[in-house]
Amino acid sequence: MRKILLLTAIILFSGTSFLMAQISQGGIPPSFKNNLNSEVDRVELQPISSKNVLAEDNKFIKDGTPQRIGYSVNTDISTENSGTWKDLPEGGRIWQLQIKSPSALALGIYYDHFHLPVGSKLFLYNEDKTQVIGAFTWLNNDESGVFATEMIHGDIVNLEYVEPEKAISKPIIHINEVAYFYRGVTIQKNPTWTEPSEACEVNINCSPVGDNWQDEKKGVALMNIKIGANYYICTGSLVNNTNQDCIPYFLSAYHCYEGASAADLNQWIFYFNYESSGCTTPTTQPGANSLTGCTLKASGNISGGSDFVLVQLNSTVPTSYNPYMNGWNRANSVTGPGVCIHHPAGSIKKISTFNSATTATYSSSATNAHWRIVWVSNSNGWGVTEGGSSGSSIFDANSRIVGTLTGGSSYCSAQSSPDYYGKFYYHWDLNGATSAVRLKDWLDPAGTNPLTLDGKNCSGTSTPIANFVGNPTTVNVGGQVVFTNQSTGTITSYSWSFPGGTPNTATGIGPHTITYNTIGVYNASLTVGTPTNTLTRTNYINVVNGTTTCDTLHYPLPGSPALYGIQAPQSGYVSGNNSYGDLAKADYFATYDASKKINGVYIYFGVGKGGSSNVPVKVWNNTGTAGAPGTVLATQNVSLTTIKSDVTANQPTYITFSTPVTVSTPFYVGVTLPTAAGDTVAIITNTDGDTNPGTAWEQFDNGTWYAFSDASSWELNVQLAIWPILCPTGVGISEPEITAVSVFPNPAKNQIFVILPYPAGEKVNISIFDIYGKLCKQTEIYSSMEGPAKVDLCDLQSGIYLLQIESAKGKFVEKISVIK
Repeated sequence: MRKILLLTAIILFSGTSFLMAQISQGGIPPSFKNNLNSEVDRVELQPISSKNVLAEDNKFIKDGTPQRIGYSVNTDISTENSGTWKDLPEGGRIWQLQIKSPSALALGIYYDHFHLPVGSKLFLYNEDKTQVIGAFTWLNNDESGVFATEMIHGDIVNLEYVEPEKAISKPIIHINEVAYFYRGVTIQKNPTWTEPSEACEVNINCSPVGDNWQDEKKGVALMNIKIGANYYICTGSLVNNTNQDCIPYFLSAYHCYEGASAADLNQWIFYFNYESSGCTTPTTQPGANSLTGCTLKASGNISGGSDFVLVQLNSTVPTSYNPYMNGWNRANSVTGPGVCIHHPAGSIKKISTFNSATTATYSSSATNAHWRIVWVSNSNGWGVTEGGSSGSSIFDANSRIVGTLTGGSSYCSAQSSPDYYGKFYYHWDLNGATSAVRLKDWLDPAGTNPLTLDGKNCSGTSTPIANFVGNPTTVNVGGQVVFTNQSTGTITSYSWSFPGGTPNTATGIGPHTITYNTIGVYNASLTVGTPTNTLTRTNYINVVNGTTTCDTLHYPLPGSPALYGIQAPQSGYVSGNNSYGDLAKADYFATYDASKKINGVYIYFGVGKGGSSNVPVKVWNNTGTAGAPGTVLATQNVSLTTIKSDVTANQPTYITFSTPVTVSTPFYVGVTLPTAAGDTVAIITNTDGDTNPGTAWEQFDNGTWYAFSDASSWELNVQLAIWPILCPTGVGISEPEITAVSVFPNPAKNQIFVILPYPAGEKVNISIFDIYGKLCKQTEIYSSMEGPAKVDLCDLQSGIYLLQIESAKGKFVEKISVIK
């Protein structure tokens, strides 16, 4: 129906409310300030029966279907066949049209042909001019030729096109659909505005629950989705990629996209910053910032998959929107507590909290492709999810996305009922092998394959968060620590405090070098901006007297370990309880560092046989005849059972001295050989004839010591595989703090595998040291439910190494042999 009506311009400059704001140039429609009274063409559209629509919607509440809030009314409206043209007093002219559809809560205008000439403008506003959007200009032209403008509240929308006096061309404005919104929208009603979500929902800016999520919320947006002739609402989030280049990738649920055409995607509208400024719901509707249009990048079907969609917004998000690209964690585990940030029922932004997530299978989706979440109360309330929350992200305790909402059964009346989120872990690469069905190719263009990625502020401003590191954190008296800032956000000032250090305060970003002259344990702190943004690391710096590192002594073993003896071609091995009646074997060590003591020793036994007797491990000084082993300085027994076990595993045996052994002169370390019938041990040596001097000694049955290189002994220039560990006073070699670690194969050639007793996705630091204590390799691995983690050894030479596995839960040390 078309009517001609009198449109009276009411001047409401002070009362005009710009409830939503697409990318536009602002301004006031000329008809407002020119007080124009003119006949304006009206197009009236008849709606579908709302009763039938709502009955249909009730079948699809929170079951993996997005919440429908509107439907299309087909039209054929353009500047050529509709509207009223009017000359302006200052030159140029305007085109005006009013569209009405009775009882609509809001109307949206969708254009299948849209192109504005340079210099022209388009405004849209509601009946009483309390909502005005625009001006849209040639900057809003898209190569697709389609466009959409955000909903105008009420059942009347006015369009006003402004043509300059010397227009270079005619506009192309063709409206093929008007969206009729029948729910998910509230309009201002005196005296207060009410929102559509349930009463238990918690606003994102409630304190304290929202305090730590002020960056993450900036990436979350309400989505107005067009799929064919229907309109829906969902929630999604901007998401970061490894190039850290602020490409506006946006993540939501597949069921929010299913059935949408490329043309539909170009008319999706994304509303950012739609939230209350505080904890209470405002009496007037807050504003928002919006963008129109996107293109599909990847999706994982809800049926047989994990239910995700990744799109790229057609426009770069303006810095004025304060965009934040949220980080992610693709591990198959969730570290709680965490939150969901969402727009239930299309309301202002809300936050719901959970403690943990468990693996689940949702309806017809892939097996174990979802997280099961149960919401918990917090100090500000007990939020849940609703229609419109679909596609929203859950964030782990480290503020990273770990899933997207598919559906569930939580309501304000059933707050403990579960919801289900498609796993980011599954989205990453388990829906298929191409870029069209996985996130990997889009979010890791750098090819670095990280398990996690932190979020990135793309606005130039964000909440400051204090963070720093000191290196090293243990120093000798007089030592220096370099403190490096790692804070994030927009920071205007830095204030450092270093108790016990010189200087003890500093300003500026740093790095700052601080000297510590007094033994003790000290805190360090950094404040960025206001005092509330302070990080204090307690008992962070340890100042000690003397060196603090432990050293491993001996020559390296070149090539594969070789056993020495009589028979060719292997030459046998140096036997223990044998026909020669040898009493002991030992290796010589020159004076090293009088400030350090022997805490323990590694001995690589090549043979261990017999019963369960003890084998004495001893330290001698060099006061014997001709510098041979003399007085015994210490003895520590190791069971033959332990030696046999280590021999079977092809790894050295570690012996800890109950009291650290002081050695201020050259010394020897070795074993007294067992004498019980059948008890035999032998110690591996290096290959004869290398360039290193011989250091191995043995004690004959007459009690006399001889060097292996002596003519009275083997005449072999070798060293025994004995490696004492020397540490400063007060520093020890700890036994492994974590157990149930499996390392195989051992010996290894080019790689080893590690099975960790941790939940999937936990990071572990791997360090590999040679027998001197030199760091040869360092890397990170992650525990996995899918099998062992691999550590590459291709760059290591043959020899004996110590593999150190360290995580937040402790440390584990394993001896490994590399044979090339």
